Amino acid sequence: NEQRNKASLWPFVAAGLAILLFILKSNSENWNPVVVPTLIIVFAILILWVRWHDNLGKLTVLFFDPDEETNALFKTLSSAVQNASNTRKLRSVANTSQYADSKYSAGASQGLKLVNASFYLGQAPGIVSNIVVPILTASKTTLAFYPDRVLAIQGKSVGAIAYKDLQAISRPSLFIEKESLPSDATVVDHTWEYVNKKGGPDKRFKDNRQLPVCQYNNLQIYTASGIDIRFMGSRAKGFDPLAQAIDIVRNQR
Repeated sequence: NEQRNKASLWPFVAAGLAILLFILKSNSENWNPVVVPTLIIVFAILILWVRWHDNLGKLTVLFFDPDEETNALFKTLSSAVQNASNTRKLRSVANTSQYADSKYSAGASQGLKLVNASFYLGQAPGIVSNIVVPILTASKTTLAFYPDRVLAIQGKSVGAIAYKDLQAISRPSLFIEKESLPSDATVVDHTWEYVNKKGGPDKRFKDNRQLPVCQYNNLQIYTASGIDIRFMGSRAKGFDPLAQAIDIVRNQR
């Protein structure tokens, strides 16, 4: 947290050089025409260098030398995250809402606000380690799974989560797909964008299209202290190995 909250110098350098350039340009009537463009390029390079130096100064370096048991658990978790990352449609659930009338929501009683999410192996933002780690991103939260603990990153704040406090649940879920159908989706039924009381198409709507009902997968990762992150994936049971891997690590740590 101290590293991430260090003050950046480059905005002050940029402001100072902009003022200096304005003063020099005001007195450049007798200068060679290439002087001012050259100064702009030099000042821009200097600003970029200071910004790079600022970012370098904020990096946190972590070094791990895990024992064989920890290394085996970490590989299991990494493989599960890599497997889950192959899901064609991967989103995080920002919030849920209840529909007042399911006739206008393709028969669904609950709506989901979905935002982009990603699963990958790499480095967490602002951290450099000697190992690649599983990373889960959901909206403004990043979970980085290290051999000894999980780091939850939100903006400039970082919190540490012990594996014994982490819970993961994978559940099947029915989802009405209004976008393009992912190639790994399992279609179990069909509905209409606007339905009548009997579940058939509401003929009052001219462009009433048929929609697939898919068996998707939900993953909830949470702690008793307040972390609650939910993902939705288009592959049925696609999150099961990851939930099982987190449970194995939690019971062994």
